[in-house]
Amino acid sequence: MNEIDTINFTSFINQVVLHVSIDEHPLMMTFTEGGIVIECPWRLRKKDKIIVGQADWNASEASFHRQRVKSCLLGHTIQQISWCKEIGLMRIEFEEDYVLDVFHDSTMYEGWDLYGNDGFSFISLPGGVYDYRQATKTNT
Repeated sequence: MNEIDTINFTSFINQVVLHVSIDEHPLMMTFTEGGIVIECPWRLRKKDKIIVGQADWNASEASFHRQRVKSCLLGHTIQQISWCKEIGLMRIEFEEDYVLDVFHDSTMYEGWDLYGNDGFSFISLPGGVYDYRQATKTNT
């Protein structure tokens, strides 16, 4: 596994959310050139207000909350991704002040996989371990 000090998320900036899977757990999104699969706690905020969280996504009345995530993020552009190593939190900021916070909480299961079509991979592994692979350079 790679030691993570800094992660280059620039390939995700200006990518658009093309698909939000609302049919099942986990939360999955496809971007213009990649995507994310989230199997750990997360929350979607707009400014300082929580819009939907993982508990809502998994609740018995989840259909409403899943549609809400889709309507908030589908077609929106990623503006920034940041990683706070000290607390194990990844933050994805979208246009219109939407923010998706993702944080791992398991010793047994993976938390998320943020991937790019260019070979980029940032995976939250069991027990708070992370693996990061930089994008492979292509000749154009």
